[in-house]
Amino acid sequence: MGEFHVLNWRQRAPLAVVLWIAMFPAASARGQDRAPAIPMFDPQNFVPNFLGPVSDEDRQQLRAIEIPIAQEQKAGDAAAEQFLRELKRQGVKVAERGKNVEYLQRLVAVLQPHMRNAARYRQIKVYVADAPRIDARSFPGGTLIFFQGLLDFAESEAAVAGVVGHELSHLDHGHQLLALKQTKLAQETFSGQQGFSPQQFMQSASLLMQTFAKPFRPEDEADADRDGATWAYHAGYDSREMARLLLAMHEREGEADGGRIPLFLRTHPFHRDRVAAIYREYEDLQKEHPRAGLYIGRENLKRRITRTEREFAE
Repeated sequence: MGEFHVLNWRQRAPLAVVLWIAMFPAASARGQDRAPAIPMFDPQNFVPNFLGPVSDEDRQQLRAIEIPIAQEQKAGDAAAEQFLRELKRQGVKVAERGKNVEYLQRLVAVLQPHMRNAARYRQIKVYVADAPRIDARSFPGGTLIFFQGLLDFAESEAAVAGVVGHELSHLDHGHQLLALKQTKLAQETFSGQQGFSPQQFMQSASLLMQTFAKPFRPEDEADADRDGATWAYHAGYDSREMARLLLAMHEREGEADGGRIPLFLRTHPFHRDRVAAIYREYEDLQKEHPRAGLYIGRENLKRRITRTEREFAE
């Protein structure tokens, strides 16, 4: 134990892989007739502290790896299904049809054409979880899960449109694919397809574990915010509504950590930084593509009728 914490990150990497592999079968061996429990092992917090941050060079290596859409959809469907099962195990009802789902599907249809990889994600599945959390999730392949709390807390269709764009942006950038890419890298590295050396093993193991543990960086979330605000703006919405939603969330909950956790250890930027960035993006868009009469849509959200169906006086 005394010598453990003086190991450098290259020496720790294989040990981390062994630890993870040792824990994974135990979780997989549980009875399949039961909904999976949330694992006690928390790699998101453990691994970054254990191995250190992922370098830009490492991420560039992962981005170069191609994942076929069929493989992405298969992995994404499995991850989404597990998440949905866990929600149901907790007593949360999940809808795949109904007024809320149809409303969000229409907003997806408005924003999806703005994606750079729109052709890759032609079919987007939408679910609504009946829980008060102000949250939304996206999964590889094109599954979006929104929480009822988001629809209840938001004050306008423009705000929700920004959130929809945010989640679509994660798909568009392939942020969730890093975990798949690290698996493919592991297969290539450990099967000897690229040759093998101890140095390569340790470098790859470190990269794989770090990526698996924390797939999103604050920069990824900032990119998604920017896309969500930009796409909503180009669709005719007032993107400042998205900033107001984040500000309202901050005022309701505050920064849970009181600002004590450094930005590089967070998966999301601070709310105040996100708000400021969206306002700056709005000002830049107005300079480059000036638009008057941007839509807010408070009544649209209230009635679950999108602007494309009917516009209401603000």
